[in-house]
Amino acid sequence: MKNSLELYNDILFLNLRPWKFDKQSDAKFKQLLLETKKEYYSNQPNYEVDFVKPLSNLHKYYHAIIDHEAIRFLNILHSEISDSLNQQEKKYNIYVALSKILTPKLNEIAKIIKDRGYTPEQFDLSIKNTSITINIANQSYILHYLKHQIIRLFLEVQDSFNEFMNDDSLTMEEVYNSFFNEESPKRPYIIEAVDYPTTKKIISKKQEESKPPFKAIRGDIKEPKNDIFSYEQLVSNPSRFAIIEEKLFKEGLINNNYEFINKHGQKQFMAAFYHQLVRKGYFNNRIFPDNIEAKPLFIRKFLDYRYSTNTDKQFRNWAKQNTELLNFIEKDYWLENIDQC
Repeated sequence: MKNSLELYNDILFLNLRPWKFDKQSDAKFKQLLLETKKEYYSNQPNYEVDFVKPLSNLHKYYHAIIDHEAIRFLNILHSEISDSLNQQEKKYNIYVALSKILTPKLNEIAKIIKDRGYTPEQFDLSIKNTSITINIANQSYILHYLKHQIIRLFLEVQDSFNEFMNDDSLTMEEVYNSFFNEESPKRPYIIEAVDYPTTKKIISKKQEESKPPFKAIRGDIKEPKNDIFSYEQLVSNPSRFAIIEEKLFKEGLINNNYEFINKHGQKQFMAAFYHQLVRKGYFNNRIFPDNIEAKPLFIRKFLDYRYSTNTDKQFRNWAKQNTELLNFIEKDYWLENIDQC
């Protein structure tokens, strides 16, 4: 396999071992974080890791590179399976991923955590333990995050490619027990992944052929409503906005009748999309003829009415969580790369 998780090997054994950086400044990790390459899912994942939020730049840096290596690993594996010539080659690729790459990594990180005496209590802010140094807390945080990410990858490969496996799948509880001799955490760190609407989904040729054509309408599509401003009043560039709406349809967020497709996680995504359109200048700053400010609330109501949905709660949540919103946008290639209007 083209990606055998070399970066994880660097964290466990080579130049990225966290205990090598005890004396590095926070500014150094801030710079490294800015230089970190972004990765985006090509295929919808089944799971993701919901770990303790990284607060320091050191935590954020390791969090980012561990995430990006995991995404790169899955993207390459999906590509290799897609390019495989036959069933036997697919089975071999999955065997290599599980038995030759992920299983050794699980054993290696289990040994390092045990040998160095790392425990979750060392980085748990709810536990006031003055005997734990900041360096130990940092190291333990990083190694435990890596641990849960590798477990997540193991489960992801099993669930995504179960038909190509020679052995029976392990449950999450069995993975924790087999490799770490522990029960799975009471507060689960591996959860069902949110929906990434711009990732690849398996669509049959018949479904694709039967999909009705979509033509973006450069104007209002419904009767005027008293508390909703018009397309002409709000949209700054109809041509650019039409391109965005065609993408919305292509990615399965709206149907041919401009109605929002309400699948798991897509309201949260849609609300983030609204915020990104505002950030990228797709709406006028002033509304005429009254010459009033085009507030985000007006834009949200206009879009919700246009797409027959209600993202009020999700839109307000993102407005109060700007850092989380930007992180969410950065994880999705299409949202991150929407052109400036």
